[in-house]
Amino acid sequence: MTEVGLPATDIAESAPHGRRTGGTDALFNLPRSMPLVLDLDGTLIKGDLLYLSFVSILRHNPLIVIPCAAWLARGRAALKRQLALRHRIDWDRIEFHHDVVELAGREKSTGRRVVLATAADALLAGELASRLACIGLSIDQVLASDGKHNLKGANKADLLRRSFPEGFIYAGDSSSDLAVWAHAAAIITVNARATIRAAADKLGKPTLHLPARAQP
Repeated sequence: MTEVGLPATDIAESAPHGRRTGGTDALFNLPRSMPLVLDLDGTLIKGDLLYLSFVSILRHNPLIVIPCAAWLARGRAALKRQLALRHRIDWDRIEFHHDVVELAGREKSTGRRVVLATAADALLAGELASRLACIGLSIDQVLASDGKHNLKGANKADLLRRSFPEGFIYAGDSSSDLAVWAHAAAIITVNARATIRAAADKLGKPTLHLPARAQP
């Protein structure tokens, strides 16, 4: 795989705590045994797979809104699974966040594991991970909602703590990710609102704030 990198100036401006002194230094000077864990919706990609799956079906079957109410009554994870089974997402139109893909690619090339942890349904997350492999970024593990459990916020934090007891670096974008950052060894925010960046900074951990430059 071709090595990709994020300019040192971008890192220094975004997060002084996460500055590298050279292209091969470990991210945040943390052991490479700690995985880089990526959120999906709004972090790795522009958009939300639940919304995209719903809209992709709605265009072909407007009556999908009727069973959606019954599925949602069984929980968000159940709704996500049913929509994932019926989706018509055009994967070629998915936009990845350029800086996140580059950073993950560089960490992968140094031997760090890259994990996708998302509240999106596992069926969709797996398909997206396959798309990433096509552009040169191999995901080592996918953790996602399974039709019964919605992997978001505290649920995601608990699973990551159990899966990686020696620590992990987590990239996210929303207020729900604060529950995960509270247990992460280091924080990466992606296109996050000022209030979320401020809340992340208050956790007192090595932090990197990235913009959201999208690429198809």
